[in-house]
Amino acid sequence: MSIGGPGLDVEYTSRTPEKRTVANKGTAIRKSSIRDSIVPVEKVTAYINPSKCVNCGTCREICPVKAIGEYQRIICHGCPICTEKPGISPQAMEEVAVACSCTTACPLNISPQGYIGLVKAGKIEEAFNLIWEKNPLPSVCGSVCHHPCEDACKRGILVDNPVKIRGIKKYLSNTKDAGVKYTVLYDERIAVIGAGPAGLTAAHYLSLAGYEVTVFESDTEAGGMLKRGIPAFRLSREAIDRDIRRLRKAGMDIRLNARIDRYTLEEIRQEYDAVVVAAGTPNSRGLQISGHFLAGVMSAINFMSQVNHDQEVRRHLGQIFKFKDGEAVIIGGGSVAMDAARTALRVGASRVTVVCLESGKDVPAHPWELQEARDEGIEIMEGYGPIQYKCSLFPELQGVQFARVKNFRKDENGKISFDLDEKDTMELKADWVVEAIGQAPDALWKNQSGPDIFFAGDIAGGKCSVVDAMASGRKTAVTVDAALRGRSLKDPMASHKLNLAPVMEKIFPYNRRKTIRPEAPLLDAALRIQSFTEVEGCLDDGKISREALSCLGCGYEIVDPEECIACGMCQKLCPKGDVITLVAKGDKE
Repeated sequence: MSIGGPGLDVEYTSRTPEKRTVANKGTAIRKSSIRDSIVPVEKVTAYINPSKCVNCGTCREICPVKAIGEYQRIICHGCPICTEKPGISPQAMEEVAVACSCTTACPLNISPQGYIGLVKAGKIEEAFNLIWEKNPLPSVCGSVCHHPCEDACKRGILVDNPVKIRGIKKYLSNTKDAGVKYTVLYDERIAVIGAGPAGLTAAHYLSLAGYEVTVFESDTEAGGMLKRGIPAFRLSREAIDRDIRRLRKAGMDIRLNARIDRYTLEEIRQEYDAVVVAAGTPNSRGLQISGHFLAGVMSAINFMSQVNHDQEVRRHLGQIFKFKDGEAVIIGGGSVAMDAARTALRVGASRVTVVCLESGKDVPAHPWELQEARDEGIEIMEGYGPIQYKCSLFPELQGVQFARVKNFRKDENGKISFDLDEKDTMELKADWVVEAIGQAPDALWKNQSGPDIFFAGDIAGGKCSVVDAMASGRKTAVTVDAALRGRSLKDPMASHKLNLAPVMEKIFPYNRRKTIRPEAPLLDAALRIQSFTEVEGCLDDGKISREALSCLGCGYEIVDPEECIACGMCQKLCPKGDVITLVAKGDKE
């Protein structure tokens, strides 16, 4: 583990590996046929054994001369006995090999193959530490990450089903704890505003880099939208609290009930050398259509926050509407809309209908989110937009009128535009409505700027999933470090290149545990809508061992001997421990 944290360019300190290298211009002892011979260090190189490497990327990221690269093996796909999926051409196989991998798909640049390989080797603590160094919220991501790494898993693309990477992360986060303590190396102090995924991630990376960091949170508890917006049946409160405890134990200073206005912000800017604004987008966007003021029409943020904090569900004090046993309509097609719809069932709605502008692949919710909602009896109507709320006895809501979408467009930045055909309408009965059509930041941040102000997470724009917000926090931390240290940094994710491994490293899937794979325990749909118990359980020890064996080990690292300076850092810091040796150039162990 680097003292500066992953992705941050700081000086590393490491003792020279015992009996391997002596000083920078000295000599080295090599473990080969000339073990007893002394050779000049410039003729020595590190050698990574491909059969033992788990491709965690530690050596590549800490190499001071960038002499190490990742190589991806071709997966044999020619014989029907090897794979359930149709064969493809050898040329296409090579393209697939270097087009993507789980190591490049993770927004936080964590190597799933790395921690799965460490699990296989019985190094559970090292596997967890590999995750936690780059992901300060592993328990959270073990439940709600949309796992792009699994989408890029070559086993899933070419053989049968992807490795359950998120499930393995969940297991590790439930069973291990981080032993790292933040160490202050620099005089500069940094304030982070917001203790949500982006803010906590930025604070984590900056703390690992050696800065004194203080996190200011306006709420009574840390977590931000993790606690306000995500229902407990998807993300248990215990998982969030477990991750917060780890961060506090490592030394993170999180100050609660710290409401920020323009005056307190100015005080913070005077006291701290840099301010990371990760305040999120806590304000719901509302539909300004006829009847939007009616009782029972509420925003998704308010609805979810009230439910998550065991409060009475209502839009305003004094408003009365048929909540229990009433019919609910959810407007929107994203992840928040699906969470709101499934929550509505659990708090007593007799029927829940989701209506969205988008159709087919344009629906923003993930396919499994749509399927989970349908499994619970929720109807999803695509291609309609609301035009007015209907009421019979003012101000009681009666229903919602929708018009069919004629044209739907999305530009390269994700901004949508559409046209409605108001001659083609329908009306749904609704006792209450939840609008899940987007969120906006507080007005305080609109005109804030300066060399000491940095933005991270949803407020900075871009994707708004939990892991994407965390990736934004990580990127902002790198930017802050570069600004404070007066240097230009290259993000290792941007320069992470996949190389094609030689043909003799080809993988034959039939020989790689094509067995019945374990499934994570899931609550039955009929039972789970009766409570807020987390739907997806955790794999046990035996299932984790079996699932880890299903990883094909597609990648490994290679040292360029012409670039290697034989410093021994890769060998010293390799978490597996038996992968790297120092040998004479031209030799392999």
